[in-house]
Amino acid sequence: MKRLHHLLAASAVAASALLGLASAPAHASPIVVDVGGAQSVNLQGEAGNTVWFIDVGANAVLNSLSWSLDLNAFAPSVLSEMQVSFGGSSGLDLVTFAPGGADFASGIGSYSGSLDLSPFGLGVGADGLLRLEFSEAYKDFALDVAEGEWLRGNLTFDVTAASAVPEPASAALALLGLGLIVGVQARRRRGH
Repeated sequence: MKRLHHLLAASAVAASALLGLASAPAHASPIVVDVGGAQSVNLQGEAGNTVWFIDVGANAVLNSLSWSLDLNAFAPSVLSEMQVSFGGSSGLDLVTFAPGGADFASGIGSYSGSLDLSPFGLGVGADGLLRLEFSEAYKDFALDVAEGEWLRGNLTFDVTAASAVPEPASAALALLGLGLIVGVQARRRRGH
């Protein structure tokens, strides 16, 4: 009986640790992407665009984006047409952002600011890869001819890592231990 009591106590500790792990607060951290040298070439989703994959952690959530960068739009293309799309590696759920959105001039422009991404519920998948695609909103030149360059600067994503999720076998064992504890306690109450 003493051995069973120790086993049940150990199961209770394991279950408690498991529940604590499942509810542990997620940790947010900045991911800084140097955009220098990226080119805006074709329309979004077309071959020939600059596409980067950044490892931000499996199932991470994107909370916000801040930027400080310089763009160069080659005439007759304009700065407002240069854009970057970002999201999971599949490329299906993307947010498209144009830093020079109100600047209808060619040449060099400098932009900085921030954007709250939390309303979008945007995250990456199990592979942990954030996909960035640099493209044009309107194609002025021939296909595969660059219309602009991201000269220098950074995109900074505030990313929350996914909460630690216990292995299914560990969760099953902890729940079994919890069930044993409840069963033994119920039996003791009836016996007294």
